[in-house]
Amino acid sequence: MRSRVLTFLRNYNISNEQKFNTKLYTFIICVIIATVFWVLLSLGGNFNTKITLGIDYLNLPSDKTLINNLPKQFTLEINAKGFDLLNNYFSKRKLPITIDLSKINLNEFSKKEKEFEIATTEFTSEINKYLGDDIRILSVSPDTLKLNFSDLQTKKVPVNLNIKIKPRKQFDVKGKLKASPDSITISGTKEELDTITSVNSEREEFVELDKSVSKMMNIEKRNNQDIFYSQDKIYVTIPIEKFTEKTFEIPLKIINLKPQYNIKVLPAKVTISFMVAISDYNSISDKLFNMVVDFKDFNPENDTKMKVTIPNTPENVKSIQIDPPFVDYIIIK
Repeated sequence: MRSRVLTFLRNYNISNEQKFNTKLYTFIICVIIATVFWVLLSLGGNFNTKITLGIDYLNLPSDKTLINNLPKQFTLEINAKGFDLLNNYFSKRKLPITIDLSKINLNEFSKKEKEFEIATTEFTSEINKYLGDDIRILSVSPDTLKLNFSDLQTKKVPVNLNIKIKPRKQFDVKGKLKASPDSITISGTKEELDTITSVNSEREEFVELDKSVSKMMNIEKRNNQDIFYSQDKIYVTIPIEKFTEKTFEIPLKIINLKPQYNIKVLPAKVTISFMVAISDYNSISDKLFNMVVDFKDFNPENDTKMKVTIPNTPENVKSIQIDPPFVDYIIIK
């Protein structure tokens, strides 16, 4: 008897729980349907709202430079149906509108020489085309575009190569680094150009080089947008070659000796060693070196030794060492 009662109660509870769940699901579905209808009805109505619109400016006067900042976006107050606002949000909101200043006669908006003020209502038709006919523009902020120009001037400046080079052992740069072009033309206001004497390539480091490198490199531009560059890139050549050591023994020459002195230097010859590119090895002879001892400021009371110098050296040799770098002398009476 007891087991029958328990079985009855268990079946009763399950039946009630199923009925409750069915009613709950029905209620939730009804709420969802009602919400959807409410949203659809709401979106069919008109709304006032504000949106931002990015701006791209085209065709500024080529003979002038802009010296003030133009707004990067418009803030629009608009009126439209909810569906149209939703469509605009997903399809166009992130794309900028293009304002072509070549289509505007700036002289009509001149306040004073090289200063112009254009009401943003001049661009309403462009904005309408962008947004579509279903959206009505109530206001545009800012209400005025102000353009202040200065005459554009040009200046030719050299290009400095901002390059660090670490060749492999026994390799080195042969000659000079080459930039093509080695100078460019910049344009801007006179005040800006007066502060610029050269431009740099972007910094780059080359390591373990064992052959020549040619590469297109960017010009490092200033953050100032009022400076214009005739070109953005240059072609750089780094001539790399294997180097080897070469040695000569060169007689010393005495120069600027005062007449009252008769002097002999010891040793009479010095050894010069240097690094030279293998391709130039045979073209370097001892006749290209002139080793001298200069007695111009000679004072026998203070000078116990004299320095050996090289007035001129060939361009294609590096790491010159002289042995000995100082020589003794004997005053012959």
